[in-house]
Amino acid sequence: MAESRLQRWSRKKSKAARKDELPTPPAVEAEPSPEVQELAVNETLPEHEVLEKYGLPDPDSIELGTDITGFMRKEIPDLLRRKALRALWKSNPVLAVLDGLNDYDEDFTDAGTTVKGAKTLYKVGQGLIDKTKKIDEQLENRIETQAEGLEPTEPEGVTEKLEPEIAVEPLPGGRSVLPVVGETEAESEPRYRPRMRFE
Repeated sequence: MAESRLQRWSRKKSKAARKDELPTPPAVEAEPSPEVQELAVNETLPEHEVLEKYGLPDPDSIELGTDITGFMRKEIPDLLRRKALRALWKSNPVLAVLDGLNDYDEDFTDAGTTVKGAKTLYKVGQGLIDKTKKIDEQLENRIETQAEGLEPTEPEGVTEKLEPEIAVEPLPGGRSVLPVVGETEAESEPRYRPRMRFE
């Protein structure tokens, strides 16, 4: 007779339980490689002793063209390797020139290391605040108050403008109509003001 689904499930479950009951062989700890052992020893030594031990140049005296392959060995501590690479990069004029695109060189995740007194124009709940708008409004208010306080005066050296004579056309019935001067000026102005302002 064929095995039912429940019987097959029970058989697999008991087989898995038997595998779990078997003792796992103790993990054999592999001996660390000689490089790893040497690295552990070198990390306890001071820098100058490690440099003398491997015949490496002082990382501060590295110049362009200096061979730093000795610093890339596995038994050299990571701190010393990074110091040598940093000195090599500073000595290379192509890599040493900062182009201004290094905004993310520093770690700004720690508030203690950021620049003291750094402020932002972003306010929570208000978004970015444009201080120039406030200054512009203050200047406009000052100009308006000064304009209200002063009466228009003409400078002494300015001569009066002579306006052209306007022709008066008589209408039947003895009335005359003067042409309206403001109509032509109003037509030349646009009907709407654009909403965008470019400053």
